[in-house]
Parts: sequence; C-alpha cells; structure tokens
Amino acid sequence: MDNYLLYTDSAADIPQSDYARYDIRIIPMDYSLNGKEMTFFTDSKDHDKDCDALYAAMREGADVHTSQITPFRYVEYWRPELEKGHDILYLCFSSGLSATWENALSAANMLKEEFPDRTVRVVDSLAGTAGQGVYTVTAAMNREKGMSLEENALWLEEHVKYLCHRFTVGDLDYLHKGGRVSAAVALIGGMLKIKPILIIDDEGKLQMVAKARGRLASFKTLVKSYKNQMGAPDVPGLVFIGHTSMYEDVEKLKEMILEVVPEGTRVEVMCETPIIGSHTGPDFFSVCGFGMHRKEE
Repeated sequence: MDNYLLYTDSAADIPQSDYARYDIRIIPMDYSLNGKEMTFFTDSKDHDKDCDALYAAMREGADVHTSQITPFRYVEYWRPELEKGHDILYLCFSSGLSATWENALSAANMLKEEFPDRTVRVVDSLAGTAGQGVYTVTAAMNREKGMSLEENALWLEEHVKYLCHRFTVGDLDYLHKGGRVSAAVALIGGMLKIKPILIIDDEGKLQMVAKARGRLASFKTLVKSYKNQMGAPDVPGLVFIGHTSMYEDVEKLKEMILEVVPEGTRVEVMCETPIIGSHTGPDFFSVCGFGMHRKEE
C-alpha cells in the first residue's frame, strides 16, 4: 500500500470512532460566536459539547460567522508530513460552496515546488457535512483495501456523481445570509411557512427541490428521496444522518431510514459541524449516502 495520509476538513461530519479506526486527519476551520474566534477540530472529544453550545446560542440569536482555510494553514499541516516522506490525499469541502478548494490547490502547488518527489492530491468532494463524511470514510475504506493514492483519487472522482445529499432546514434565512441561496428563494420559503428540501447538485451548489409542511412531512420526504435513489453500483452501504443538537427528533428520522435501507447498511447519526451549521441554522436534518445520481430528475 502507498504510504499516504488521508485528510479532510471541518466541513465534514464523520463518526468520532472513524478518525482513529481509519487514521483520518483533519485540517481545522475557524468560526466566530458573538465575536469570539474559535477553531473547530471535528475529531475533538468535545465535539458534541461544542456543537450543542453553538446551536443553543444560535437559537438565542447569536451572531455566527465562518472563515475559509488559508493556504498557509494547509502548508502548516502538510509540510511536516511531506518532510517525513508521506504523500497526501485531501478531500476538500465543495468548490461550489467555498473558495477553500482554491486555497488548497494553491498550497499544494507551493509545496510541490518544495517537495518535487512528494504528492499532494486535492479532490473536490462537491460535498459538505455528512455527505463529505461518507466520501471521506469511503476513501479510507478504499485505502484499507489497498488502493494506491492515485487509484483512490480516480475512484472518488468517478463516483462523486453518486454522492447524494438530502436535507431540510427550518427556514432559508441563514442560507441566504451566507450567500448560499438567493433572496427570492428565501422569501418564497418564508412566505409559504414550509420546510424546504435541498440537495447539493452536480456543481456542488445548493438547490431547493421540494417542500414539506411540518417536520414529520419533511422526514418522510427525505426518506422517500433516499429510497428512490438506492441501487448505485460499486459503492459502500453507508448512510450518515446529520442534525443540529436535535437528539430526540433525529432518532425518529433514523428509525424511518432503517425501515428502508438494505440489510447490512451502516447508518450513523452525528451532530453537524459548526462550520456548516453556522450557515444552515439550528433546525437542520440531513440524510447522506450514495445513490443512483446526486441530482434527482
């Protein structure tokens, strides 16, 4: 097996046990809560406690912002590993939602000049939150099977079209403030008092595809959408469910998913990283996994 390290960033939601199990490395991202700057390490033992504090504050009207990863942070984390003789495969937060991708490429190019015999391969996940988590754990499973760095990267780029995100938010105001949806879409959602259903499309951007009235109806829509997309070839049976400290409600969603998934599917629930939750708002649920195509016709 190639001697390469696997990295992702704080936009990914990954089960805590998988960091050690698969040796997944994290490039941390920053956010601010009421002006206080914080760095979020998704593999921290305080993960859920930090998430709970953020979403409680947001429900009280807290001011929250996020920052992109700078090229210098990438260099800070990657240079010591390249010096040790390691190569790096990095699965980046969607280029359709952040300039983080461009900064990662910039850092990789800088390091290529310094370490011409080493490889830093940046793969655009076109994903975020639990979808990026599924993608990263799949890459780790591929590495465990013996795929080389380049074989793994090519497999991921080929299969990214099957990575499906389905999620619902309480309203679209947070996504609009962060520039993720237009004012017109946010206005319509607010006027109709609906639970919008969104996906991340082929370009890694958000798209509203349906609407539901009430939380249970939104859950049914998420589950139906997942069920309709099952059957993608040559992909692992992984379903990651994200939430914003909504522990009781998310268990209901998990029960509904377990009723439709094929036997042997691994279904995990996790609290959404503040990096994404800052933009979705504190009333968020997602169902992410591989499907026939990430954009339903």
